[in-house]
Amino acid sequence: MLDISFYTEGQEPHTIDMTADFFEWLAHTNFSRIGKSQPTLINIEEEKEELLLIKLDPENRQILKYFLRDAIILESEKILETLGDDPSKEEYQKLTYPLKKLHELRRCVENETYQYLQRA
Repeated sequence: MLDISFYTEGQEPHTIDMTADFFEWLAHTNFSRIGKSQPTLINIEEEKEELLLIKLDPENRQILKYFLRDAIILESEKILETLGDDPSKEEYQKLTYPLKKLHELRRCVENETYQYLQRA
């Protein structure tokens, strides 16, 4: 599993784990081009660490929101076209996994307590 983490000064990061396939898909989209990772000194539970982070300034946050909302719409359409009337549990879980992860990312991006993003 790979992950993307969201940081707030002085707190443990919120980490979203994801499959390698989903992470690779994200890496080939505009998500990977939004913002620039910079060496950043951050306080995590009273310990200073230097990490490569993307500042979630208003511009980066807004662009990420738009990207994720568009991706959610496209993924929803794909699911509706593919699922059919009586999908198996496995088929349902496989098809909805990207949508769930996109929503999880969107909620973190929209949460303004997170100041930084790290794409592992």
